[in-house]
Parts: sequence; structure tokens; C-alpha cells
Amino acid sequence: MNFRNVKRRKIHEDVANQIEEAIIAGTLAEGDNLPSERDLMESFGVGRPAVREALLLLERTGLVQLTTGGRARIIRPTVTVLVNQLAGTAKHFLASPGGEESFQDARRLFEAAIARNAAEIATDSETAQLSAALEANRATLNDMAAFERTDVAFHFSLASIGDNPVFAALHGGIAGWLSMQRHISLRVEGAAERAFKSHEAIFDAVATRKPEAAWHAMDDHLRDVMQLYRKSSVES
Repeated sequence: MNFRNVKRRKIHEDVANQIEEAIIAGTLAEGDNLPSERDLMESFGVGRPAVREALLLLERTGLVQLTTGGRARIIRPTVTVLVNQLAGTAKHFLASPGGEESFQDARRLFEAAIARNAAEIATDSETAQLSAALEANRATLNDMAAFERTDVAFHFSLASIGDNPVFAALHGGIAGWLSMQRHISLRVEGAAERAFKSHEAIFDAVATRKPEAAWHAMDDHLRDVMQLYRKSSVES
């Protein structure tokens, strides 16, 4: 590996960029160990702090795994890592004027499309899994904390149809960022029952392969959630 000496102002970023380039080029493959910190210091002509900051940056981007006392190892980046990197930015945006409403609309459009797609491609096995998630949701109608968990699980089961890791990761990120919305809206009297009826309508549309009906069922559901959230926020 022929690394270049670093001359830029942010030294650790240059170190990280060169290692990333080596990974992209295939010089470093998944499972390979990077040289020791001392060897990296000599190769780049930099100090230990720059090497350590570079490795931490690569760890945050999901390209390397760091272990105490061991050498950094190349790993395969995942969509989940990418989505998790956006968490801090998402929280700041949610706190800004109009940010929460923008995320709510984005979630509504995304999940309505997920429901439509599920109705188009769901296999019998996936439909059975969605049915089990619906029944678990039904069983927790009298336990609000448990209902909230099974609510998330139902939506995740829907996003998992087709086994697209991008859909699942984006759903997980959005669900986490808007978790307070779900928590507050479900505290409105009758909200759990309304949510479950919406889940039934979504499931029926998916099970009978009616993409347009699935879209509208999810869109109606999340519009209702947004309305309940606003109502609860005003009352509190």
C-alpha cells in the first residue's frame, strides 16, 4: 500500500480519505486488518493523534471496526449505519420551525408507498408474517406500552416485505426520530383502537393485493395520527 504523505490542514481527514480510497479500489478488502497504528504513522508521516482520529472517523462511517488492543478491521458499510449517521441532524431539524411537520409528511408519503409496494409484491410467507404482527397488535389493545411496541413492529413488518434493506433502515430511522409523535398520539382516548382499525385496513389491502387501497389506507392512517398528535399537543 503506497500512501501519500499528508500535507492538508485537517490531517486526520486526509489519512481517512486515503484509507477509504484503498477500500474502494479493493486494495483493502472486507475482513482485512489495517496496519498497526505505528505502521500507519510511518506510512503517512503523521502523529498518533491523526491516525487515531482517522480511524474513529472511518468507524463512524461504517468502514472499519475498532477493538481494544487490536488492529482496525475492514467491514462492509450498511444502510443502517448511514441512517444512524443522520440521527443527530434529524433531531436538530425536528426541533426547528416546521421541521416536525416536514418529517411527518415525509413519513406519510414514504410509508404509503411502502404499503403500495407490499400489496404488489408480498409473498404468502410475508403476508403471514404481517398477519402475525397484526394479531400481536390486537392482543395488546389493553396495554398501551405493549401496543406502542407492536404498532412499531407492524409497520416494520410491512417495510420488510421484499427484503429491501434500504426500506427497512429508512423505516427504522424515521420511526425512531418520530417516536415521540407516536407516544403522544396514542395517549388520546380511543387512539389505539383507531390505529388498530387502520392496521386492519392496511393488512386487508396487502393480503388481497390492492396497491391503491393499501396506499390510501396508510395515508389515511398517518393523517389521523398527525391529527391526534396535534390535538394532544394543544390539550397538553
